[in-house]
This record gives sequence, C-alpha cells and structure tokens, in this order.
Amino acid sequence: MNYDHFDASKAEEEQDLLEEFLSCSEEALSLDKYQETGVYVEEDKDAGDLLIVLGESILKGVIRQFYISNDNYAYTRSCLRGDWELWFTIPPKAIQSKQCDFNTLLEPDFLLTTDVETFINAPEDFPKGSESLNNIIICMTALDMKHRVQFLIGDNHRTFWIRHLEDGSSSWSPWSSFI
Repeated sequence: MNYDHFDASKAEEEQDLLEEFLSCSEEALSLDKYQETGVYVEEDKDAGDLLIVLGESILKGVIRQFYISNDNYAYTRSCLRGDWELWFTIPPKAIQSKQCDFNTLLEPDFLLTTDVETFINAPEDFPKGSESLNNIIICMTALDMKHRVQFLIGDNHRTFWIRHLEDGSSSWSPWSSFI
C-alpha cells in the first residue's frame, strides 16, 4: 500500500492542474449527477482520487461534494435547491499534536493525521497503529449550523467512517462505517 505524505512543495503545481480539471473538463461537469450519499473511488488505482457525496439526508437540505486527489489536494462545493456552487480548494492542515481527540474537533476543517500517534474517541474498528498513515478527517456543519458531521478517511483512501452531533446533544453518535 502507498502511504505518501502530503508534499506541500508540489501543492501549487498540483492545485493548478486540479483546478483546471474541475473548471473546464466535460468529466468535471459529469460530477453534477452525483447527488446521492456515497463514496466514488477512481477505478484501477491503489490510491486513486475520491469523490465523496454527502446528500440532503446527512446535511439536511444541502448536497456537498468533496473531490480529494490521491495526493490529498481537496476541493468542495455545495448544491442548494438544484444549483451547484463553484469548486473551491480546502487547504489541508496537519494535526500538530501526538494525540487527536475527535470530540474536540468541532470547527469545519480538513485535517491530516500524519504525525498523530493516538486517536481518542475514534471508531472502535479503526486499525491500531495506523493513526499516522495520512488519514483524513473532514469536519463540517449543516446549513443551519445545528448539525455537525465528522467524516474519517483511512486505509489509503479505502475505508470510511461517519458520525453526527445534533445541536443540544452533549454526545456524538457512534461512528458507523460509510460505504
């Protein structure tokens, strides 16, 4: 398996290519049809690009797409009442501490776990010892700002978990596998 770390030195060149793809190509326009909740994986590659779609059932009234390249360059856009916004980049942030407590991640963010040694409040079935293998944590809120979602991408972009926190609730839902 390939566990390449995010290389910020290549970021500008890669970002320019990905932006051109997302704004100009017919293939990018075909992404509009993906509105149902799911993860779509680039075929025939061990660590291909991902399209993650969180539908209205999860984000309550909005559809959100995340396009994540195999090098962890990420873009997102939303669809509200049938109209797609333009793609915009999400700069990845590396978690700087050796421990990561998922319960403390409440702000919208796109996080890499490259230097993390221990997860706290992670999925029970998350493989021990793989915390630092360039996993991705996406934290977001729904439009009403009362519903929070955490999405964890592990196992070289091939295993996914999700959980929710409703406004007024003091505890997160249990992690569930996301297919």
